[in-house]
Amino acid sequence: MSALAHGTMVMERTYNASPARVFNAWGDVEARTRWSAPTPADKLVYEAQDFREGGLDISHCGRDGELDYTARVTYLSIEANALIVFTETVSYRGERKSHAQISVELFPAGSGTRLLLTMQIASFDGPGMIAGYDEGWTAALDNLASEF
Repeated sequence: MSALAHGTMVMERTYNASPARVFNAWGDVEARTRWSAPTPADKLVYEAQDFREGGLDISHCGRDGELDYTARVTYLSIEANALIVFTETVSYRGERKSHAQISVELFPAGSGTRLLLTMQIASFDGPGMIAGYDEGWTAALDNLASEF
């Protein structure tokens, strides 16, 4: 039996860009490839990308040429410049590690944008994947600022 663990995380950032620019950084696969890999040593490659309600993204990531992690994202709800809700299943070398529901809300904040990201995670690998989500998304959201 898997070591099931649950986690809920809420992350917030403010960016010096309009909600439209922040939204476009999620919808543009080239931009997302730049900012979503947690560190420069991590590589992210998209096998499929379909940013629309019902669309599916498949990406592979890892270090040192080993793209051992696969993420399958299904977009549930998208409202231009305001909301992105998706599920994500992460596997490592073909073994399922987690499922998550992730919501991204964008709010005007003066001349910028306040982003609120909420994740609900079921990890089949104990608390390790929960910590991985925290580390990975913290870095990705910090990297997103470089797009603006």
